[in-house]
Amino acid sequence: MTLDSPARRIVVGYDGSPASRAALARAAERAGADGRIYIVYAYALPNDWLGMPNYQQLLDAALDRAQELVDRIEEECGADLQGVAWETEIIGDAPARAIAHVAASRKADEIVVGTRGYGRARALLGSVAHELIHLADCPITVIPERVVDRQASRETAGAAS
Repeated sequence: MTLDSPARRIVVGYDGSPASRAALARAAERAGADGRIYIVYAYALPNDWLGMPNYQQLLDAALDRAQELVDRIEEECGADLQGVAWETEIIGDAPARAIAHVAASRKADEIVVGTRGYGRARALLGSVAHELIHLADCPITVIPERVVDRQASRETAGAAS
């Protein structure tokens, strides 16, 4: 399957950050009208040592935050999702594992993620993009947040001229 072929399946990691919004916009462009985007929001499961009532309250709060974020995707992401088939998946797991799992189960052609770009030290400590390189069975496109910031600066400078 080539990049221009129809019915591309693209998995996007989304957390509401500028880089993840840029990743979603890139995925929408690449998917086209015939493709499908799977937007994955992963959240950390609470520690179970807190006991059942506390655990359930923390789990419910995490799920509520996740649902609020994905409910606002269309109005806040800045991506043109009109005419693109997409769906969200909220998963309680480490982000890289959740994204790789969805990509494998959906037979994704590509994964697109944003990164905050904390540098080499962050990569050694387990950034999502770095971990995905080791887990994913398909190509990965990474959108660094510094590129998003640079693009926004250019657009602001162009509008001021």
